[in-house]
Amino acid sequence: MLNMHKIKTILIFLPLYYLSFYICRYSILPIGPLLIEKNNLGTVEYGLSLSALYIGYVLMLMPAGLIVRKIGAKKTIFLGVIGTIIANIMMLMSLSVLTLFLALFLNGLTQGLIWPSLMQIVALNIGKNRIDWIVGLMMTAAIIGPSLVFVLGGFLISLNLPWSIFIVGPIILLLLTFLFIKIDFKSKTYSVSRKINPGYIDKNIVLLAVIYFCFYSILRGIIGWLPSFLISELKLGESLASIGSSIFPLLETTGAFIGGYFSNRTKNVRIVFVTAFLLSFISLVSYSATNISIILVGIAFLSISMPEWLFFSRLPLMVKAEEVAFASGFIDTMGYIGSSISSYLIGYIVSITGNYEYVILLLAFYSVIGLLFSFFIELNNKS
Repeated sequence: MLNMHKIKTILIFLPLYYLSFYICRYSILPIGPLLIEKNNLGTVEYGLSLSALYIGYVLMLMPAGLIVRKIGAKKTIFLGVIGTIIANIMMLMSLSVLTLFLALFLNGLTQGLIWPSLMQIVALNIGKNRIDWIVGLMMTAAIIGPSLVFVLGGFLISLNLPWSIFIVGPIILLLLTFLFIKIDFKSKTYSVSRKINPGYIDKNIVLLAVIYFCFYSILRGIIGWLPSFLISELKLGESLASIGSSIFPLLETTGAFIGGYFSNRTKNVRIVFVTAFLLSFISLVSYSATNISIILVGIAFLSISMPEWLFFSRLPLMVKAEEVAFASGFIDTMGYIGSSISSYLIGYIVSITGNYEYVILLLAFYSVIGLLFSFFIELNNKS
């Protein structure tokens, strides 16, 4: 393990570094309404483009676990950086739906290399007593990422420079990558056998993956539509809708902290999952039935986010260090399959109905499925 100074460096830097990837991953989100309105892009086409981002991510996650074990986490991350920058340049120069689709697919594909690699670095360098903390910080960076993108995008739209977001993100990523190169840590395993044994994918990991499917079907399925949702429901302008969308990821961050706190206090993970999906379902159904206040959707966001840290923070305690990348890739794969399906379904529903009434009911349906599976999870915290 590293000395205390290097551990502190990793604790601070890795979440910040992961945040920069998220800025590049979701750079398309703030200008989604502009694409739909000014580029004659239909909601189904936009939904398919968002799905391409998630499909690319899904296709790479599990192979990433194998790539990390073969060439090491550091080299794998470098591949992800190069691909992400190229994808954002493609989006900047995009002149057609096909180009946009390919750019988002490449963006997802290369960013799929990052999370398994960072999880591998944590497992190889951080003691088990600190793993929950650093994984939680990286998950928080992932939550804050879309919020930061929406604020940045809204600001650039107000300056009439919306497309510059595809330049700002890669510059930030490139600068932090230069700092990443200078950090000395273990990023590669040297076991005698490089063969992956899938036997450690046990019942609880499969349950986590299925629940994560429902979890991300809600949070990441709707996130690409938040600006359009706010324009439709609150009649906001494009810039204000983008900035307003940033509130929802902040609620997600708050929910993750609340869930982490109660998980530590109760020593029971199941109750956090059950409570999160139950409250989410009640909030979404209440909004759909009454349409009293969009605050109910915010409450759903906060509630469903409570188990956010718990999907990955316990993995290094459940499997061997060299197997963490593969296990995390498996769970993340299920989440982004849900994101991809949900993004398309939302676009399809809106194209038919012209509003978000049935979209909210779709998210409530995912809450019910997540709730049912949460009753079977057995990941009680150990004192």
